[in-house]
Amino acid sequence: MARISNTKGIEQVGGSRYDLIMQAASRARSYSADNQPLTPHFNKRGMTALREIEAGLISTEENAELMVNKYRQHFPKTEEADQLLDN
Repeated sequence: MARISNTKGIEQVGGSRYDLIMQAASRARSYSADNQPLTPHFNKRGMTALREIEAGLISTEENAELMVNKYRQHFPKTEEADQLLDN
């Protein structure tokens, strides 16, 4: 079995192996017919997600925000929402 080094991936997410695994797991779960992998995928979904992160093809900040918003029930107020409520 070929092993890859995830040092680039760890650097992409800010230096934490835990964050790398959480980001890759979230990305791998998000694959669907509408959300195809950005790299050629000959491996399983988790390895494909790790390769995308390592290559810098996905924004880790946006992916982290999607992970949080998936389970968030109350969203912070924004100025746009206040303007819509005033009208």
